[in-house]
Amino acid sequence: MPVFHLPDLSSTRLDPYRDLRTTNLTRFSGRFIAESKPLVERLVGSGLALDSILIDEKYLDEAVGWLPSELDLFVAPGPRLSELVGFHFHRGYLACGIRPAFRNVGSDLPASPMDWMGVLLVGVQDPENMGSIFRTCAAIGIRDILIGPECVDPFARRVLRVSMGNAFKLHFYEAIDPVAAMEQCERIGIESVAACLSERSEELTPFRRRGPTLVILGNEAHGLPDQVQNRASRCVRIDMALGTDSLNVSVAAGIILHNLKRLCRTPDRREH
Repeated sequence: MPVFHLPDLSSTRLDPYRDLRTTNLTRFSGRFIAESKPLVERLVGSGLALDSILIDEKYLDEAVGWLPSELDLFVAPGPRLSELVGFHFHRGYLACGIRPAFRNVGSDLPASPMDWMGVLLVGVQDPENMGSIFRTCAAIGIRDILIGPECVDPFARRVLRVSMGNAFKLHFYEAIDPVAAMEQCERIGIESVAACLSERSEELTPFRRRGPTLVILGNEAHGLPDQVQNRASRCVRIDMALGTDSLNVSVAAGIILHNLKRLCRTPDRREH
């Protein structure tokens, strides 16, 4: 493994790690940053491509035992790492990954078995909400995530950290026009279910899926645009008690996705 000790932090190879508090390179550089040993371990094991790894020199002996030998490993004292990234950094490990290209809904979405579920996010802007949704999706076996307009970057550092690296297991699709994406899904037999409070929303408890299902989740404050709600095959809601008027989108996502994936199973067509 090439190991580079860095008394000088001016190398352009370190630019992806520089001033992380004020910069986010993922959208224009094709790269992303994972921070902390657990996230770096999961990134290494994910099969995604990496550019380099940067660690606190006190972890060097331990790191060379499990890091891939073909990767460049940069090493610096802890205070120098903090100087580079622009804040007090104590997690010991950073990795620069190569951002995978978003997949295409029309050509790359797989043929869907009856129990398939995917998620379309529209206007989800809070990194913690998106990271939590990714963690829930991975936990219950949902891998296909359509990223709609005005969403936070799914490879933002905070998103990856909150997802506990589970974002590395998911397949991301570009859905700049969510209505067009829903129509493409419909053409291959996927029913769209919008999580919203509309006149035609069905309460979650008795709700049953009819087959492959795309669940659509909206903005934290404003929910889903009317055109998305109106185009959805069906709508679902969570009835609440004690005067509660709404749930955080990541909490609502957990409840709805668990119910539809694990509890509200698709009926076996052989029974009909």
